[in-house]
Amino acid sequence: MNTPTIPPAGTSANRSAVTVIFTTVFLDLIGFGMIIPLVGIYGKHFGAGALGLAVLGSIYSIMQFFFSPIWGRLSDRVGRRPIILMSLAGSVISYGIFAFAHSFPILVVSRAFAGIFAANISTAQAYMADVTSSQDRAKGMGLIGAAFGIGFTLGPPVGGISAGKIGLWAPGVIAASFCLLNLILAYFRLKESLPAEIREKNKGRPSTGARRAQLETLLRVSKDPALFLPVISTFFTTFAFSNLEQVFSLLIQNKFTLATEEAGYKTGMVLMWSGLLGVIVQGGLIRKLVPKYGEVKLAISGFFIQGAAMILFSHSPTYGAFFLAAIPLALGSGLITPTLAALVSKRSSAHEQGAVIGLKEGLSSLARVFGPFCGLLAFGLQVHFPFYIAAFTVFILGFVWLSREQISSPQTSS
Repeated sequence: MNTPTIPPAGTSANRSAVTVIFTTVFLDLIGFGMIIPLVGIYGKHFGAGALGLAVLGSIYSIMQFFFSPIWGRLSDRVGRRPIILMSLAGSVISYGIFAFAHSFPILVVSRAFAGIFAANISTAQAYMADVTSSQDRAKGMGLIGAAFGIGFTLGPPVGGISAGKIGLWAPGVIAASFCLLNLILAYFRLKESLPAEIREKNKGRPSTGARRAQLETLLRVSKDPALFLPVISTFFTTFAFSNLEQVFSLLIQNKFTLATEEAGYKTGMVLMWSGLLGVIVQGGLIRKLVPKYGEVKLAISGFFIQGAAMILFSHSPTYGAFFLAAIPLALGSGLITPTLAALVSKRSSAHEQGAVIGLKEGLSSLARVFGPFCGLLAFGLQVHFPFYIAAFTVFILGFVWLSREQISSPQTSS
């Protein structure tokens, strides 16, 4: 393969590559953020019942769970660039189908298709691992987290306003347009990050079936405690937070007896505020904290801060208090996400970073299948239960990390 690769870390061309991958994730997540809050509303529009909505809400994550490790493994063989381009092209098609869906089954197909081609984040993380040094790895992952946060902060209001002011087809068309622009920019500006010799070496490795490849990667990771801990922690932190994603609006509606529209608007304002805070933490604060404290200390701190914030959030007495509780909630998430991603990439070998990061993202997708189901079921029993379950999960992670990891200087955190 004659695709030119980027120069080593620290060069101006390398910094340009980091900028391009940031832009790629940012534009993609705007489109993603536009669609996600509308999926349930569109499902009801086409007459879906409770079971249908459950299928519609989970099909994206189910498909992503199965396909993320496949794309990650393939990116180790053919390179990051073609996988990112393919993923963007798939997103354009899936959003187009979503925009002009005329029945519930077509809507499900659009979400399944989107999940199949949702390779952007895991491959972008592998790309970032390729172009950053070990010392700058958490900073690079923090930039991806910041792009995720900015895109997901801007996406929901753009999607809601366009659906209400233009028409139900508008969010899908706008999201597809963002991804098409992204595809064009990436095609001309995104160079390959994985050296040709590593790609050739990986091509020589025996090929296995998709599920077998997933299991093989999981088995290899499970035999390396230092790598397995951040990988499995990613699953549980995602499970914990996804417990709450579907019940935030229900909690606010229940506490203040609001109509659906008003509850959705007020929830959106809180989540937008939380997203902005997350951008500040992952895009700026994490750069200053990692050199001083190291990834391990920051991850442990994040577990305990997030756990306390989850309990505090569920007992907020006023609407304004939700904005205050969102501060430690965003801080905890901002400390956890990039540090776990950095530890996974730093502790995995160069020839299989894509496969390991793909496994991590696949497990995150699986957590997003179980988390909302658990959270909604628990909310039906008692409104505070989802928050208690989530807090308990991350508290346990904090204690496990305290018992398993050596807490010392940043240099030994890797």
